[in-house]
Amino acid sequence: MKDALKKKGMFVKKLPNQGEFFRKRWENEFASALSALQKKKIYMDEFLWHAFSYEKLPCLQGEQAIQAFEQQKKNDCYLLFEHDERVLQLSKCEHLTSADLSANMYLEDLYVVDKDFTWTYVITHESSCGPYFYRT
Repeated sequence: MKDALKKKGMFVKKLPNQGEFFRKRWENEFASALSALQKKKIYMDEFLWHAFSYEKLPCLQGEQAIQAFEQQKKNDCYLLFEHDERVLQLSKCEHLTSADLSANMYLEDLYVVDKDFTWTYVITHESSCGPYFYRT
């Protein structure tokens, strides 16, 4: 995926060993309205995107999510993964599309966030869940 993004003119920087930090920030920024008990009941410790699949946060799903992501202004973004310490920092990613991320679909959970964590686009490993788009 990294090489394909670079071919589209994006700058891609690996941020090693930052996955846990970014997942915690994602949870704090997007799911802070949920109590610890709510998070436990929906198994957010297993998958952060359960906040969407259990309908605890209002989000766009499926084709609506894809369209919202396509139309979202993107300058600098992060790509993070559910069970991985990899984080990719993207710059000049205004042309990033859902198709660019499709090679990852259903293999692992992928979270795209803008640099200020004001929106997120989530592709899950489950074909019946997502993608999701959420804006604070």
